[in-house]
Amino acid sequence: MLPLGLLFANEPLSYCSMNRVCVDFEPNRNGVDVFFQNKIATNVTETSISVNALYKNMKSSVPLPLVTILKGKRRIKLFHLKTINRRKKISYKIHYKWILGNYHVSHNSGYIYELPFDSKLKVRIFQAYHGKKSHSGDNRYSIDFGLKEDDMIMAARPGIVIDTEEKNNEGGFDPKYKQSANFVKILHDDGTIAEYAHLRYMGVVVKRGQHVDVGTFLGYAGSTGYSEGPHLHFEVYQPTNTLRKKTIPTKFRTQMSDGEILSEGVLVWRREFGTPPEKKLVDSDGIYLCENSEANEVSLCNQNIFSKLKPIFITLPILRPDLYTFQLFLRKKDSNILYEYTWDSKKEDWWTSFMIPIQEFQEPLDGEWNLTVTVNHITQKKMEFQITSLK
Repeated sequence: MLPLGLLFANEPLSYCSMNRVCVDFEPNRNGVDVFFQNKIATNVTETSISVNALYKNMKSSVPLPLVTILKGKRRIKLFHLKTINRRKKISYKIHYKWILGNYHVSHNSGYIYELPFDSKLKVRIFQAYHGKKSHSGDNRYSIDFGLKEDDMIMAARPGIVIDTEEKNNEGGFDPKYKQSANFVKILHDDGTIAEYAHLRYMGVVVKRGQHVDVGTFLGYAGSTGYSEGPHLHFEVYQPTNTLRKKTIPTKFRTQMSDGEILSEGVLVWRREFGTPPEKKLVDSDGIYLCENSEANEVSLCNQNIFSKLKPIFITLPILRPDLYTFQLFLRKKDSNILYEYTWDSKKEDWWTSFMIPIQEFQEPLDGEWNLTVTVNHITQKKMEFQITSLK
């Protein structure tokens, strides 16, 4: 939804839309001068604005509606409404809409963005382009990164911070919250604008006019505005000549690619510069053996000593949801018996797991074991663990 403004002749002589783009009048003996200003603009901010007016016994100095660009914070006179007959009553009504950015710009389609979060994080894409929940219409080329509350948000591309909001403290998956998101907006060198949205209350750490580089800390993730839960909504857009927001497909450098369009369910993290893309199908660091404690229904994972009296299962995070064949190869040390298990994932699976049937093993369980995990016959991880009756 675009910001709108409305002002009548018998109301105060100034009005601000969203405390940003303001109109004010200067009456004179010949009529009224109409001025506009983006009061929170930086020196590099451009604001596309469309203005129209309804009036009686007056004439506009320019054809209306007028579509133009406000440069920076400068207050400018856009037109004059001239009184035709001074003996008669005049009336006028001004309405306008605006959007940050210049509708003449063109996105650099070859630019590769960095992932907009802390390099220590591994993040799942909750919703990608054309997402069924909320990424349609003007927002169709937006991405929801599955950040947690207070995760650090980083700049994905250099630019100038042109707008921020951090005072909203409510949110929910209800249209009434669509104007309640905290955000950071950054102007790029090609004129496009990146929006980082749903930051937590008082969670913005940059200021308007500040230059940021790739990886500059912008703020903390949250769930303000139209949101089901904590995440980062990221989009790059440019205005259209009708002042709609045109979101733009963007490519990201990930641990798997030098430039890819992110799809829903993909697990990504930032890759160090100078290192080649990985060719893994699962997150090998996230492959855990777990022990299920039936007494309190808690699974104890990421350990290497297990009781032979409790179920043991393995969990594997899939990097790109698709159809995969998983295999486990288990062998007890100093044994010639090999146990092999195979199963397939579903195309929509983000994770997969398998309960290891240790009670079916043909030899004593106590001792040290070796485990190899393969996906589509490619080794992903080798592990060692111990089964004991003493635990």
